[in-house]
Amino acid sequence: MHKRQHKRYPKRLEVKFSSGGQTFVGISSNLSESGLFIRTKNCFVIDSIIDIELVMPDGQLSHLKGRVARATKTPLASFKNGMGIELVEKDTAYLNYLKNFSEETGTDAENNALPEFQIVSCPNCGVKNKVLSTKLSLSPKCGKCSASLLL
Repeated sequence: MHKRQHKRYPKRLEVKFSSGGQTFVGISSNLSESGLFIRTKNCFVIDSIIDIELVMPDGQLSHLKGRVARATKTPLASFKNGMGIELVEKDTAYLNYLKNFSEETGTDAENNALPEFQIVSCPNCGVKNKVLSTKLSLSPKCGKCSASLLL
């Protein structure tokens, strides 16, 4: 099995991409130093070179160029349509964003200590609630019935 060279970061950012005079929008679902995945209904064919404009969280634009490495397009809504992009040109805004994000997440050993979120079933109604691990000590309440999630 092929191992990835660079760590992926699950970030949802607005993406505008174009090739051959056609421009579309999508959402990134993960980023890495060597590529990204764009969730979209409008896929270009494999090996197409595309221009990418990524809207960073601070509103700054990152301009990238990439090659479509794979495309997923199905009529079923349950599948995630989009394109895997291999980046051939990256700007400093993109590289700095990844660098800052990787520094925030720390080492793998630190990340494995606690998951970012935990799923807690409500003891009253049974609904599953997604709770930040850091908020578990603050007596979170069920999103449906408002009962305390901790006994």
